[in-house]
Order: sequence, then structure tokens, then C-alpha cells
Amino acid sequence: MDLDSTTISEAELTRLLPTCQRCRRLRRKCDTNLPACRLCEKGKAECTFFDHALQQTLPRSYVHSLLTRLGRLRSVQAAVNGNNDPLAHFQAQISQHARNISLTSTHLDPPPNEWGTYTSDLSFDKHFIVQNANPTCWQFLGSSSPYALIVEVLVHAQAKLGPMVHHPDYAGPEFWLNAQSTEIQQPAQLRPTPSRSEVEMLINLYMATTNGLVVFVDSEDISHDIEVYLRHQSSNAKYLTGRDAHQFFRVAMICAVASANKARHHSIYDTESMAYYAEGLQCVEEVTSEVNADALEALLLLIMFTLFYPRKGDIWKLLDFACRLSVELSYHTEPNDDYEDERAKRRRRSIFWGLYTIERTVGQHLGRPSDLTEEIITAEYPATLTDSTIADPDSLQLILTSHYYRLTYIRSEIFRELYLPAIAPNLPRIWYEQNLEHIIAWRRELQFLDTGLGMGSMTCDMGFDSSICFLFQPLLLRALVATKDHILPQEVTEIIPRESYYSAVHVVEFYHKLFRGTEGSPYGMYPITIVSAHYIFQATIIIMAHCLLAIDGRLPIVSFSRDLAGEEQPDAIDFSEIHEISGTCLILLNTLAKKWSGMVGLLDIYKSLQDKVLPIMMRSGLG
Repeated sequence: MDLDSTTISEAELTRLLPTCQRCRRLRRKCDTNLPACRLCEKGKAECTFFDHALQQTLPRSYVHSLLTRLGRLRSVQAAVNGNNDPLAHFQAQISQHARNISLTSTHLDPPPNEWGTYTSDLSFDKHFIVQNANPTCWQFLGSSSPYALIVEVLVHAQAKLGPMVHHPDYAGPEFWLNAQSTEIQQPAQLRPTPSRSEVEMLINLYMATTNGLVVFVDSEDISHDIEVYLRHQSSNAKYLTGRDAHQFFRVAMICAVASANKARHHSIYDTESMAYYAEGLQCVEEVTSEVNADALEALLLLIMFTLFYPRKGDIWKLLDFACRLSVELSYHTEPNDDYEDERAKRRRRSIFWGLYTIERTVGQHLGRPSDLTEEIITAEYPATLTDSTIADPDSLQLILTSHYYRLTYIRSEIFRELYLPAIAPNLPRIWYEQNLEHIIAWRRELQFLDTGLGMGSMTCDMGFDSSICFLFQPLLLRALVATKDHILPQEVTEIIPRESYYSAVHVVEFYHKLFRGTEGSPYGMYPITIVSAHYIFQATIIIMAHCLLAIDGRLPIVSFSRDLAGEEQPDAIDFSEIHEISGTCLILLNTLAKKWSGMVGLLDIYKSLQDKVLPIMMRSGLG
């Protein structure tokens, strides 16, 4: 929709707000202030109203967030419509790679900010050409995406060290998260019915791994589904309806996801995974056609499969459908239902927060906001860390997974303030220190626990360091831009965050352990998905960004936390093991390129950077 055709002032929109529930209950006159009326703000109460269209209670702060987002979109559109930069024609003539990474800046008027000022001439959001698309189209990737950092690293390196990528066939990496084929494939040729033991083995693997990270399949239910699956496996399952269709689909997709995980050690399971997936597709329309919990579970299974095979579906659309359905089912709230037992509560909360975590993580890797805003979420976490809950070692890993959901919420709040604005915010050091302390405080709750090695504890370990990388990426982006020229402007005040380097190294070491994990071990069973690939991309390119900035040597290195600062030289980075670390990065990127062939471009980029950067570091005494 054209925003100009629907230009309505905020005052006109707010006049349509109904009386809030508190003022209606107290029979007081209610104003239309946002994010809360004056009486609710004075009474320190949440200002809510009932939306008759959605049939649910919403806070006024949600309306305020929508108006804020609308204002940002209008400002972006105004900037695009008014961009008559004479350099645009010149930029269109540069190399294919430079055209793909879109180096132009966005010029916007600075909005107010309680922490400081916004730069008016800097944007790290990128638009990439989607290769082999017909018609040709562009894909947006925001500044929180690892690809935005890759762009700035390449631009900096090319300006200081010369051309980086020399492969004659290289035209940039493929980006699969949004440019997917959504065609429904015909089922593969019928194969022999899998044995009961094989199906049970795959289901047990799924329950011990993927279902430990996103808990939405009940082990008590799945045992009854196996009989239905085996009975209909060799028949035409597309004619199944009702409960039989859901049971068949559930088992087929669980086996497909488990086979995708097991393919790490036995490549034949790639074929098995596709066979199970083809079986499930026969009844996908039946199981996703209604507004109920079973349909939401079916969408989640499709999402989990697409995380392993991103070419098999548009994960962004699947997440959008699942989020909308979860809101329609009111999974984002805590209903006043006296008949809901504890088992149903745990399952509802686990489904919602698992979906929330996947959607937020994928959105942050794309640099895109979510339609499921925090203002409308009142659902409780599935479990919390208490003396009674951590006493049971069998359930501790699920509790740790729930604890990771809290970290995702913290990251989402960081994303909203740091990455969501249309122009890059220049926030002060204290803002980064406070948000880093929030992440450390989350981690501190686990330091006295003997968590053991499991899906939940490994996710928390990886989440801690990847969140630090996520927090400090904008500072690296700004530092790379500031130092790409040979003359450093006098007014430059950029700094290099020390913590991001060591956290990136920890992420690389974590995934190296996963790839080396033996079959049946916790490391060997941990699911490696497209999300894992993006964590690896971000960590490896952060390491290379720090190497480039160390070679430049003009910006100071700063520690943002005493808890993470080194005992010796807290404001310095030790690159003595950079050759070993970089070698590990190459191993991981090479493994990912074999698993997802479209990502070979990122391996080429890193190879080219390493070949030029590491010798310079060695000659400079840095490595």
C-alpha cells in the first residue's frame, strides 16, 4: 500500500481510541494520550482497551508502537522518493559485486532519542539482488544481519588492501532465507515401509534433540500416532482427513527432521529425510486448514524441517502464518481458564515461546522486525529456575531451554532500539554497558548450577556469546566505515569492542566441537540448521573485522565489562592464536558450503580475506 495515499495524522488516529478499561471501570473521563492515558499513568497501571475486531484486550503501548513504526516507514519512503543523488548513475557502473552489496547511504532527519543523537547520514541496511530470480528482484537485509557486516568488511578491505575476491564465476553468495521455492513437490516413488524400530529410533532422536529446544510435541501423544503412520504409509495418504491426517503428518515430519539431523553422520539419511517429507506433504493442506493447536503444531514441524533444508519452503512466510495463528489461538496471553490443567499450560507456553524464539532469531539474521510485538505478550515462560525445578536432572535441560527464551526476549529489546530505526543510532557507551550487564546477569543465574551437557545447556552457552556478538556489531560497522580511508577524520570517536572478538572466538570453538562430535554424544546430536550457519558466518566475519581494525591500529580497543575483561591488558586483544582460530573458521565454512552449496561464496570471501590479512598481521607482529 502507498503510504502517501493513507496519510493520516497521529491526532486523527488517536481520536478513534476507545475509553480504556480502567477508566470505564472507574467511570472516569479518559483521554487519548499515548502510550497511556493520564489517569493510568498517574496510577502506574497498564492502560488497556478491548479491540472488538481482534476480540482481545490490547495495551495502548501497542498502538503507540504501531504509530512509531508507521512514522519510520514514512520517513524512509520520503527519503527514497527524494533521493536525486547524481552519483547514483556512476555507482551503477561499478563492478557486479559492488552493485550487489549496495553501498549507498540513507539520509534522514534525526528523530529524538533519550540516549543521545542519531547520525543523519549513515545506514547499514543493505539490498541484494536475488540471483536467478525471474523477474529480477531485491532482498532487504538489515544491519543486524551477518551479511551487512560482510559488506562493510569487504568495502574496508578493498579500500585498504585492494580487490578481495578473484574467482571468475563469483557473483556473490546466495541468500536462501526469503527467496525460496514454495512449490509443492509430488511425493517420491513409494518405498518399502520403514520398520517400527526405525521409526521409533527417529522419533526418540527427535524428542531428545529438536524437541528439547522447541518443545511442542507431547511424548504421550506420539506413541499412539505410530500405528496410524505404519498403517497408511504404503497407501495414498493424501486422502486422509481429520485426526488420522494429523497423526500421519506428525510422524512423517518428525522422522523427516530427525533424519535431517542424523544425516550429519550418515549421508543416506538425506534421502530418507526427503522421503518422509514427501509423505508428509500429501496431507499438508488438510492439517493446516483449520484454526487450532494441531494446525499450529503442523506449521512448526514444517518450520523445523525448513531450517535444515531452506530451499524446501519460505521460512519467513511459514513463521508469519504460525505467529498469526498463535495470536488467533491467544497463545501469546495467559487466559483465565480454570479448566486448563498444568500439562496444557506448559504445552501452550512451550509452543508459543519456542515459536517466538525461532521467529525472533530468523528475523534478527535478516535484520527485520516482527509483527508479534512484545507489548501484546503476557504469556508466562514454560519454566523458571528455582530450587525445586532444578532438583530434577531429567527436566533441567528443558528448564535451561526456557531460560534461553528469556535471553531471546532481551535480544529482542536490544534489536528494537539498536537495529530497528531506519537510520543507525549512535548510542553512548553506557547504553552498551547496561545491555551487556543484562546479558551477563542472565548468564550469572546459571553459574552455580551443575547443568551437565545437554540441549538446553549447550544452547545457553552458545546464546551467551552470540548475543554479545549481536550487541556489538554496530560498533564494528561504524569502526570499519570510519577507518576505510587513509586519513582518519579528527571528529571520529569510534571504538572497538574487545568483548565481541573473544565471544566470536567462543562461538567458533563451540560449533567446532559440534561438528567434531561423535554420533550419539550430546555434541554429535545437537541440530545444525541454517540458523547455526548464520551464527558461524557472523562469528567468523567478526574475527576478520577485528583483524582488519588491528592492522589499521588507529581506533582504541575498549572493554565494556569488568566481568569479561582480561586480567592482563583489559583494553587489548591477543591475536597470538589467530592462525589456529582462522583455520578453524575455514573448516567450519567449508563444512557449511558442502552442506548448503549456495553458501560457497562466503567461504571464498573468507579465504580471500585470510590470504591477505594474516600475512600482514604476522609482519606487523600482531599474530
